[in-house]
Amino acid sequence: MKLPYCVQKKTNYLALSFALPVFGMLCVMAVRGFVPFGNQAMLYSDMYHQYYPFFVSFRRALLSGDSLLYTWNIGLGMDYLGLYAYYLASPLNLLSVFVPDNLLLEFFSLLMPIKLGFAGLSFAFFLKKAFERNDISLPLFGCFYATCAWALGYQWNIMWLDTFALLPLVVLGTVALLRDKKCILYTVSLFFSIFCNYYIGFFTCIFVFLLFVCYQVCYWQGFRKLTGDFFRIALYSLLAIGMTAVLFLPALTALQNTQSSANTFPQTFRLNMVSEHTFKGLLVALGKTAGNLSGGVAPTFKEGLPNLYCGIGTLVLSFLFLTSRQIKLRDKVVSVLLLLFFMVSFSIRQLDYLWHGFHFPNMIPYRFSFLFSFVMLYMAYRAYLLRFCFQFWQVLVSGVFVLCVFLCSDSRTNGIFLAFNGAFLLLYLVILGIYFLSGSAIRNHLSACIPEQKRCRAIADKALAVVLILELGANFANFGVRFPGTPIGDYPKGTTRTVAAVAKMQDLEKDNLFYRAETTQAQTLNDGALNGYRGISAFTSSANVHVTNFMEALGFAAKNTYNRYEYAEASPVSNLFLGLKYMIDREQSRPENPYFRTVATWDSVQLLENSAYLPFGFLANPALADLAFTNPGDRFAFQNRLIAAATGYYPVWLPNKQLYIASTDVSYTTKTDAGYCAYTANNSGTIQYCYTANSQGLMVVDMHMSQRCAYRIYKNGKCVFADSYTLPQMLSVGQVAPGDI
Repeated sequence: MKLPYCVQKKTNYLALSFALPVFGMLCVMAVRGFVPFGNQAMLYSDMYHQYYPFFVSFRRALLSGDSLLYTWNIGLGMDYLGLYAYYLASPLNLLSVFVPDNLLLEFFSLLMPIKLGFAGLSFAFFLKKAFERNDISLPLFGCFYATCAWALGYQWNIMWLDTFALLPLVVLGTVALLRDKKCILYTVSLFFSIFCNYYIGFFTCIFVFLLFVCYQVCYWQGFRKLTGDFFRIALYSLLAIGMTAVLFLPALTALQNTQSSANTFPQTFRLNMVSEHTFKGLLVALGKTAGNLSGGVAPTFKEGLPNLYCGIGTLVLSFLFLTSRQIKLRDKVVSVLLLLFFMVSFSIRQLDYLWHGFHFPNMIPYRFSFLFSFVMLYMAYRAYLLRFCFQFWQVLVSGVFVLCVFLCSDSRTNGIFLAFNGAFLLLYLVILGIYFLSGSAIRNHLSACIPEQKRCRAIADKALAVVLILELGANFANFGVRFPGTPIGDYPKGTTRTVAAVAKMQDLEKDNLFYRAETTQAQTLNDGALNGYRGISAFTSSANVHVTNFMEALGFAAKNTYNRYEYAEASPVSNLFLGLKYMIDREQSRPENPYFRTVATWDSVQLLENSAYLPFGFLANPALADLAFTNPGDRFAFQNRLIAAATGYYPVWLPNKQLYIASTDVSYTTKTDAGYCAYTANNSGTIQYCYTANSQGLMVVDMHMSQRCAYRIYKNGKCVFADSYTLPQMLSVGQVAPGDI
């Protein structure tokens, strides 16, 4: 769209490319009442449990001068460089040291729209330099990149957005390196892409290789040029990767001990999205993938189809790109093959495994789908530049193909889906029709119609800009309606009272070299990082699988495929061997436990000290070194073996055989003397275990149900626990006397 020179000179389209995504996301946050505009937060899923607690911990380490190589606040102690490389390497995180404590969540919440703004700016800069344009199309197409379904669906994985924003610069640098032999932009942008997040940076590296192949096909100049280009791109890629070695190598070392390293390459042909693993199933999977290019559907936040939507206008223009006579055939062929390769990679599990760093991700599938959107937007922009040249049949064919895409969608019968896609498709086709009519004057050599033609083109340009902006607004609205919020009235739990408890604990132990602490009931799975104490619980992609197995053997809620283990007051034996000296009670609902005494109280928060506590190092019998922590079996029996191996004393736990079981809508089949019961149930039902204590002591139960259940524990008719169950765990019920029920 050509504007008057005076307007073009005054308008900074790159600044607008940054501002549009930021403004749109801020509007969504304001309307929904998300922080900083309300009391809801966009702390979705892992953002609540991992990303924000790690962010708080990182800022605390920067301000206090604590080590950035190792941390004791997460998961019994953890390599910090590996954690930093995946979660915290964004340079924007360094700005947190200038933010007051009471505004930290607001600052963290604003990082997401700012990063989306940088993505829009980066893509606009790519278009400006690659196509030598400086008009309103830069911010519009930049905003479509910044708000594609991948960006809005996975925006809560905030550490991925930096590399997403840098991708257009890497592509521009690749072109400059291959075409002009200029290396600086490529090396610097690829370095930051990998440095900010090596995981998404891995996708970028694969994409660079694919771009190299495509470039050689489109601009073939012989084997000598191919050899020189390959050497050049290999050299500067190694340089960029080598500069990240300070983070990449520790991260790679840490990954060798995670559950991901246990994934194996699928030996048989397997497909995603469908149950039939045949060629017919592949076609069905490809159809589902194509259908998700449509708009008006919920982005995949955790599990679902690939996030591919990047505009109905983008889809229409991409098909016009394929019909254009002004674009070389080889350009079309490599673009289509690239998109098909992505679609096949979404579908075939072997390729999916390779793309995701030689493992299968836990939820959040098809994490590289933003590359598909980039290629689509590139094709669309090239067609946009030729918008005056298309004939009526090309517009018609494009519309038919877009309709076919809509019909492939699983949402094709949904009214909102039909209205969203149908309305915008019709508007785009009408505008393209106006372009066709405006171009007929020149094609028919009717010079008298040239003023009318210019007027038609101006109208069409303005109409196209308006419709693109409307679709961007509709996309923001679609996201805003569907994205769930998280109440944060008490986050972190206990607020200033918890801060006081941690400070008191640190004051009491100022001369002690080492101790651990936990909460009686966790708020997140990384409360140690969030609240600033040496914790036990951990939920992180870099969780050591051997530590997870160790924690599971000790009776905690742990699962290696979930990369997590959570502390709950399991037993004095577990507390003993983990060096747990303090607990912070924020519930005031703990059952009586003779091993803990109250040290200090702040309204509803108590600091408790463990009397059965072992320091960081302690003497034990040599038999402890031979005790296997894998496949421990009965965890009461295992803890008996643990104590026996360390001290020679046996046993600690005695089974209670006075058990009565009653059930409603549940059928139990067998039970053991220790109380373990096998049962079957439908979606609802109740099973009641009634124990009568036959001796004085601490009662602990081991719950090992196969699915999420709600449970309540009563002592003599009074409820002492009420929670939901997610993973097998031991739980301390409290002190009992003979006859207690």
